[in-house]
Amino acid sequence: MHLLLAVFCAFMIALGQIFWKLGMEKTPITFTLAGLIKFFMNGYIISGIFMYVTETFLWFWLLAREQVSKIYPVLSLSYVFVLVMARVILKEKIVFHQVIGVLLVVLGLSLIVKR
Repeated sequence: MHLLLAVFCAFMIALGQIFWKLGMEKTPITFTLAGLIKFFMNGYIISGIFMYVTETFLWFWLLAREQVSKIYPVLSLSYVFVLVMARVILKEKIVFHQVIGVLLVVLGLSLIVKR
């Protein structure tokens, strides 16, 4: 169960990044009072912050119950999730070497968490 929750944390990290990317495309940040207010009123930015805050508290809960050396590597799955979401949601072009890199991350992760 803890491993599954760690995977969910990685998913939330990736989704937060996608929300922030969408928010930055809609409302680029400017360092004026009006610009910052507009930026932080952007629903995508708020959603990304929500993902990160929620993930952080879930992560704290996990750290209290599991070995960090066992669950921390699972966060590398966020690379996999970002690659897939970037393609599906953002319509970004994914090239061969990115896929190979992500497959190597998954291979490395499988070696680390193998019991």
